Amino acid sequence: MKSHTTMMRSWRPAACRPMFLFVLLLTVSIPAGYAEDTAADTAASSDDTADATVKLDGTFEAIRQFEVTADNEHLTDLVIERIVPSGTNVTDGQTLVWFETEPLDDKIRSAESDLAIARLELKSDEFANEQFLKQQSLDKAKARRTRDEAQQNYDNYQRVDRERAIKQAKFSLESSQFALESATEEYRQLEQMYKEDDLTEESEEIVLRRAKRAMESAQFSLDRAQLQHDRTIKQSIPRDDANQEEALARAVIEYEKTLHAMGIDKQKRELELQRKRIKLEQQAEKFDEMRAERKKVVLKSGLDGIFVYGTVTRAKLPAKPVELKKDTSVSGKQVIGTVLDPAKLQVRVELPEAQLKAVHVGDRCKIVPKGIADSELDGVVKSIGIVPLTAGKYDCIVSLRGKALADVLPAMTCELQFPQANPKAADGAENKDEATK
Repeated sequence: MKSHTTMMRSWRPAACRPMFLFVLLLTVSIPAGYAEDTAADTAASSDDTADATVKLDGTFEAIRQFEVTADNEHLTDLVIERIVPSGTNVTDGQTLVWFETEPLDDKIRSAESDLAIARLELKSDEFANEQFLKQQSLDKAKARRTRDEAQQNYDNYQRVDRERAIKQAKFSLESSQFALESATEEYRQLEQMYKEDDLTEESEEIVLRRAKRAMESAQFSLDRAQLQHDRTIKQSIPRDDANQEEALARAVIEYEKTLHAMGIDKQKRELELQRKRIKLEQQAEKFDEMRAERKKVVLKSGLDGIFVYGTVTRAKLPAKPVELKKDTSVSGKQVIGTVLDPAKLQVRVELPEAQLKAVHVGDRCKIVPKGIADSELDGVVKSIGIVPLTAGKYDCIVSLRGKALADVLPAMTCELQFPQANPKAADGAENKDEATK
């Protein structure tokens, strides 16, 4: 595998312009005294300029990047079977990573079996729900009949039975009174008759005793009828009234309670079935997603560029080298590598808070790659973060003006030089102008 340094040097141009002759001509043609004064002025000017130049470290960043990841939600246990070495130049559509397929196929087969079982269970639950609805229909009819029966009993009592019970008690009392009156009258007539005829004394006693006994029995029946009548009017009828009212009220309550409970049970079953249907849909959707994820057993590049392992964050490669090889396990969401397009670059800078007053959006600067000798690029500040990226540092992006050098690659470092107005130089210019005048 090529090293990163070798990869970068492969982009360096071969030609370079010599400067020796130009310097020699300047040295010969300029007078000695003037050269000394000029050198001194130049040195002083260089010192002032150096003091006024803001220098910052930056990193070249590929504007176009493609993260290589399976991005799987369900098939998350992935094992690398083969992978392209880090630092390889790749093309759009080229395969970069191959995964082992057997563990993925086992998981899909298990999910397919679970889905089939879930469908059978839902079918069974739907049949049970149909039977439940039929049973509920019968229970509702029974509850309605019970309520109607209680209402009918109440109506019969109010219309017929109550009045009939009162009449029955009154009739029994009147019958007993009539029986007593009849027995008493018969006894008196017999007694009167026996006083006038000449029957033997023994026969009179027998007949009179029987009549007296019948009269006493009639009196007892009358007393009993009177007691029963009073109890019926004062106790039985009020108690039956209350019982009938209560029986009807309880029947209505029980009917409403039964209907309410049936409604709740029906809603619960419907919600449970709906939940199972939704769960089955989600399970089926998950299975379809797993089959779609199964197609990602190979990962391909989305653009032309350089393939490096791991995630490139803000133009920087992982702090610790990422080691990927055969039998390495990765997660479904893990970024395995990144393809960087070296054709379009920008510079990412962590701008210190102290330099916010010196560097602004639109400022131009010189960009000096640290890994390439005698090279310089022009840049302009594209954006500066509003809030700190980290404590005391702000995100700053510098765009390149013109075409970048072929040797400049993503993740290479550079120095940015922002020239500033020098107060000393400005004062010197003003003094010189006054002396001239």
